[in-house]
Amino acid sequence: MKALKLFIAAAAAAGISAAFAVNAYAEADIITVKVDNETVEFDQNPVIVDPGYTMVPIRAVFEKAGAVVDWDQETQTASISKGDYTVTIKYGDSAMYKNGERIELDSPAIIENNRTLIPVRAIAEAMDYAVTWDGHHSMVLVSTTGKPYRPYAFLKLGFRTLEDASELYLKGTGVSGSADLDGDGVPENITFSTADESTLNSTQVFTVNGIDYTAGLGSVTSAYSIAVVDLCETDGTKEIVMTENGDVLTAHFYHYNSGILTPITDGSYPATITYAQQLLISGKGTETNQRNNIDCGYMLSDLTGTCFTDIMVTGGIYMYSEENGSYVVSLNNMKDISTIYGRNLYKTYNDKMLYNIIYTGSYTPGGYREVEGGTIDESALEHFIILDGYIDPEDKRYIELYLQLDDGSTAVIKPYAA
Repeated sequence: MKALKLFIAAAAAAGISAAFAVNAYAEADIITVKVDNETVEFDQNPVIVDPGYTMVPIRAVFEKAGAVVDWDQETQTASISKGDYTVTIKYGDSAMYKNGERIELDSPAIIENNRTLIPVRAIAEAMDYAVTWDGHHSMVLVSTTGKPYRPYAFLKLGFRTLEDASELYLKGTGVSGSADLDGDGVPENITFSTADESTLNSTQVFTVNGIDYTAGLGSVTSAYSIAVVDLCETDGTKEIVMTENGDVLTAHFYHYNSGILTPITDGSYPATITYAQQLLISGKGTETNQRNNIDCGYMLSDLTGTCFTDIMVTGGIYMYSEENGSYVVSLNNMKDISTIYGRNLYKTYNDKMLYNIIYTGSYTPGGYREVEGGTIDESALEHFIILDGYIDPEDKRYIELYLQLDDGSTAVIKPYAA
């Protein structure tokens, strides 16, 4: 659980830092700023200064937030006041003063076309607002409540699909490849053949260096694909992921060492993860984990709550870790879904996910498991606000989220099951 907390902290840090880092393509785009979901109109557009700080006009942003902004031409100082806050920022100064307290700026205030501009981070620090950078849309999102807007699924930067994360990925009949499974520097030759339930016992599904390991697959009842991934770089070995076919895909996990194939467990039984379209993998090699010295990997399934929407919204994340000398896969669940109510989320990339959706003007928590409704994909969820939600206490993979959509309508979304 400690590792999970570290991961969530790292994820939050990644999201916050992303708010102030400019994507490579953002410089050529027009930067939009929204305050409490309302677009700020500028007569001087935000600009980017070396080494990559986004600078935004003071008056337009803070007046949209309901603050009073004054300018002293003689001292070239802007004064911003709202409620208990009084902030002064002087042109060319490397700091601003909040209720008399000096706060260093990422970059000194500048003047463009008679407008004073400050770094994005200063907006948050000036009045304890929350500021998020949505690099996909070149958009700065300001929340005056202090609860940040979240570019949903921004943690995809720390995860890759099973196929993308694999050193080797095979799907088909009689396909082959090579990968160093046991970390001795010598690649093993691997062959794979698909099989359904009726042909599994008569098919040589999986071989390593010519030796048939099909019988060692244990609880596997069919064969859809095989992948070799590295969930934990510090253990010196790779992990094998065997996926069953079916209405949903089921992944099984194994170690191969000294010619022995060993199932990875969940503590009691062989570990499995079911998914509809995507199983996302995060190992130590990802940017987030490298930054935070987290040794082992994490996995997200598009059927485990709504992991694909936003890590803090989901019901669970699978953690690959070591316990008592053995490696296990465990499901860690978010404890309190109410922490995300009222949160605004923006789509930041094409997730290619489907959701079950039930349009309704009222919400009864937990009342929609048997309601079919329709389906909706992420392209229709450019932005939404989470109003309420529910996690099944007996099966924490099941989550309902009650949303307000951009057109003002309200609806329940829940995990899509084919």
